[in-house]
Amino acid sequence: MSSWENPSGAPLADGDWLEVHHLAKLPERLAFAEKMAKLRPKTVVDLGCATGLWLELLHKTFPADTKFIGIDADQASIDKAAARAKDWGREVEFMCLDLNTQVDLIPAADLTIAFNTFNYIKDLPGLLGKLAARNPRGTLVVRQYDGDSIRFGPMRTAERQQMETALFQALANNDSFDHYDLDRTFEAIENSPYADKKLHFELFERTRPFSPGLDAYYRNKMEYFHGELSGAAANQFRAWIDKNATDPNGYFFEVDLVAWLS
Repeated sequence: MSSWENPSGAPLADGDWLEVHHLAKLPERLAFAEKMAKLRPKTVVDLGCATGLWLELLHKTFPADTKFIGIDADQASIDKAAARAKDWGREVEFMCLDLNTQVDLIPAADLTIAFNTFNYIKDLPGLLGKLAARNPRGTLVVRQYDGDSIRFGPMRTAERQQMETALFQALANNDSFDHYDLDRTFEAIENSPYADKKLHFELFERTRPFSPGLDAYYRNKMEYFHGELSGAAANQFRAWIDKNATDPNGYFFEVDLVAWLS
């Protein structure tokens, strides 16, 4: 499927897609989990936990007495997350909630994480206000990809501009999620009630030869974008994909906005 939807229809939320993405970035994600573990929270809420991949990393790095609460709008994903967690030997709870309509039901926690979740939220200021009002407020950690910064290469500038313009036209008005959400997320965080805000940008980059895990993610990304294109832009990008698949040279990078709020 070109949109890699989960059973509820959310784009880029299919379990297989998420696992390929996760494995491609596993060393960086494990290091980030270890960084969050230094907060030593007693409770963790994962907003948009999907099939529990991040919670699994937290299980490997957080103290055994930390309680995990995974929240997602898709029951099928929750079921997979619960199956993943069944032998963890710690207190784990899962809640099927729509983060656009059931914000008041999100429990308080020492640590709340929202990773590539905000682009599905219609009212970010409202969500951040509700999260900040919980007692205890705790720490909120946000990671949000920047759809504008995803780069395959090398590619001729004119070809890239044509593809990116066509891709923007295809994705900009999607009602399910916002692929180009960095600035909205940044502004909502800066204007949120959290007193302490630490924001930075994190680069993920690879040059060839890619590892098998990164190569699978790279190909999935290209096929997803190609599936959203049409006409000349699609044909041109397909020709580039076919050539690039056997090219020993190449690179891939993308940028995430990372925020620590308390």
